[in-house]
Amino acid sequence: MRGSHRSRTQSDIVAEAKALLADGVKELNLISQDSTYYGLDLRPNHSRAISSPEKFSAASKSLAADATTICTLLRELNSLAGDFWIRLLYTHPAHWTDELIETIRDCPKVARYVDIPLQHIHDNMLERMRRETSKQYIVDLLAKIRAGVPGITLRTTFIVGFPGETEKCFEDLLEFIRQTRFERLGVFAYSKEDGTRAGSMAGQLSEKVKQRRRELAMAGQHKVAVNVAESFMGRTINVLVEGKANSKQLSGAKVSSWEHGLLRDQETSDSRLGSGDYWVARGEADAPDIDGRVYIRGKAAVGGFARVKIIGHTDYDLIAEPARREANLRRA
Repeated sequence: MRGSHRSRTQSDIVAEAKALLADGVKELNLISQDSTYYGLDLRPNHSRAISSPEKFSAASKSLAADATTICTLLRELNSLAGDFWIRLLYTHPAHWTDELIETIRDCPKVARYVDIPLQHIHDNMLERMRRETSKQYIVDLLAKIRAGVPGITLRTTFIVGFPGETEKCFEDLLEFIRQTRFERLGVFAYSKEDGTRAGSMAGQLSEKVKQRRRELAMAGQHKVAVNVAESFMGRTINVLVEGKANSKQLSGAKVSSWEHGLLRDQETSDSRLGSGDYWVARGEADAPDIDGRVYIRGKAAVGGFARVKIIGHTDYDLIAEPARREANLRRA
């Protein structure tokens, strides 16, 4: 990242959102380098030196009552008329506040889903990556988010093979992945870039070691992902129908994306999808392009929301059928 944060005015974002909704858009994705920092650069005489959780919290508490923040934006977007989702992506773990957790909880149109890239969990690696957080801080934050917003889906990404990552650091990360059970997770192997601070660090690892660690991390997450998919069995959820599934989607039951890392590297068909027509949709736990899909067997209206019952799953995707009318009163 180069340069200062630059926030668009809230009125400008809301105006764009209204135009999109008028055109029939059903999901608004809020994306930035650090969406949790939104608005902090608009305060008078602002200082950039508020990266740590303590300084960020103090800066947030000192804001005027009418100051622009990610919370004021979410609440105003939530108040707009219509049936749609609001999805929050790329939040920085050091910049979460109790108010943000309460805002997500209180706004029904805000998807129970957040992307919170953690990069690592070992304290030594977090310091080398200049993440401004510690392992204990992260553990406490995730527990607070899950307690504050029941049923929330947490998505994160990790980097393995960063300079100085020892076997002990990596094993700690593997154990954290197993214990925390993220609903969505991607892993990258560190890529050296000339001219960067990390690129000149001692302790550079070989490509073989980095790729092996990525494979091991994703293998650990694979077990978690299967259990997460199994937990949806029999549930009735809201989905956004995107279109009719083509043969390639059905045979692979996957979505290709850089953010997946090795999450979906196997081009294998799954007999559980069977034959016949399917519609491809996304649930509240699935961001566009980077997460799983819900394949609906039966009729579905493209471009709108539908209630479906989960009747099966692949490793990362769900299989559903239209829910019976009496189930429509239930919220996932």
